[in-house]
Amino acid sequence: MKRHFYLLAILFALVLGSCRKQYLDINDNPNSPTESSITPDLILPLALHRVAAQTGAGYATQARWMGYWTRGGDYGPNNEEETYQITTNFGTGVWSNWYDILTDVDIMEKKAKASGQPMYEAIGKTLKVVGFMNLVDVYNNVPYTRAFDIGGNITPTYDKGEDIYKDFFVKLDEAMVLLNAASGSDVKISTADIMFGGNTTQWKKLVNTIRLKLVLRLSQTTLITPATELAKVSGEGFLGTGESASVQPGYKKAFSPSNASQQNPFWDTYEQDVAGVFLDRFNRANNYTLNLLRTNSDIRYTYYFDRADSPLGGNLYFGYDYGVPQNSVPSASSSRVSGPGLARSFDQAQWFLTSVESMFLQAEAAQRGWIAVAPRAAYEAAVRESFRWLGVTNADAEAAAYLSGSLASWNGTLKQVMTQKYLALVGINNFEAWTDYRRLTSPSNPAAGDYPNVPLSLAPNRGANIPLRYRYPQSEYNYNAANVAAQGDPDPLTSPIFWDK
Repeated sequence: MKRHFYLLAILFALVLGSCRKQYLDINDNPNSPTESSITPDLILPLALHRVAAQTGAGYATQARWMGYWTRGGDYGPNNEEETYQITTNFGTGVWSNWYDILTDVDIMEKKAKASGQPMYEAIGKTLKVVGFMNLVDVYNNVPYTRAFDIGGNITPTYDKGEDIYKDFFVKLDEAMVLLNAASGSDVKISTADIMFGGNTTQWKKLVNTIRLKLVLRLSQTTLITPATELAKVSGEGFLGTGESASVQPGYKKAFSPSNASQQNPFWDTYEQDVAGVFLDRFNRANNYTLNLLRTNSDIRYTYYFDRADSPLGGNLYFGYDYGVPQNSVPSASSSRVSGPGLARSFDQAQWFLTSVESMFLQAEAAQRGWIAVAPRAAYEAAVRESFRWLGVTNADAEAAAYLSGSLASWNGTLKQVMTQKYLALVGINNFEAWTDYRRLTSPSNPAAGDYPNVPLSLAPNRGANIPLRYRYPQSEYNYNAANVAAQGDPDPLTSPIFWDK
């Protein structure tokens, strides 16, 4: 059942997942929600699971735009996506899913505050920053301050993207204060927190890492002073080697009572269903990334991608170019995108923000002189962490050999750092790659930017550049017409997000 987000919020259905089948749903009878029975410990597991699924197993469109993946040979063109001529019906799940998740998080945060549970409240504030950051990075201006003011307000006004970003830093400040006040007394926090088990030190590291991510998002603007914000980083520092923020509610090869799969979201989307049947026949390796890895003796391509089921001419790893009208090679003769470094098992933890991404954020900040870390050391540690995270055999030795090659050998430039970050996030954080690309390149001359020159779609009649944003979803024009109209008519090809200077 599809309804408008704001109407659902008023009915209080979203917090209980009224018409959706979700692993970890908390209500046995979704037609009879009882608000008083819903406590923070019941809301948090599903919220964390959905945030990780959205960030770690979502954004396949961005993987294709960014040269990681493409469609297999058994499929015809997706004209809207591949020509970049996107409409108000394109990618609407980004809007609805995030507001759905954030409604639950908002209720959890308010209930935590009312019941004196500071850690749940801190987690709520942190997850709100994550969710709204994704929304702003896709749409720019969005409902924020009044998004959950549902007492008679089903048509919330929009806030400016830059104002929302400013408030993110306030929310992270508040979250850190609450984490410092947490004493372990929050009800069932050690089991409800399926990310860190109630470990405040790890949550502080995550908050610090998100702060760093926000600062780097704004690198091309004057909205903040980086030194001022980074001075607030607590002594716990950032997520480091082996310290990925991942969720583990007990994934298994089974269905929940509501008939939702209980497998790891990435595995359940791109690898196999509960019956062991391969799921994703659409997404396949993109020649750009596959060849960039192979030609530089980078073994990671065998961890990002699978061998072809039916290879042609001994070509075990085969990809396609993005946007070609028709591929003659069948999907079975090409490489799936769920390689052994990504899809390890049905019960693996689902990553949200990996140690790899965190360490590349630190490497960029070090290269810019924003944190007191040797740039080369930070960069090489990040590359090494990528090999380790993927489970590469003899990871450190392979990384050392790779770092001595022409592409990866340290030259001190930002573009090199970002090129290696790009190659380290294949299928792991497709959204981050799209965001870095927009942040660090110009649509008119992407080759001159501090990011890999990702090839454009080969589709006939495509737009001039990779989209800079999405259009607002049609549901907003149907149900919140005056407020969405006040945002003008932003063009995905020419109307950038505020930080894209």
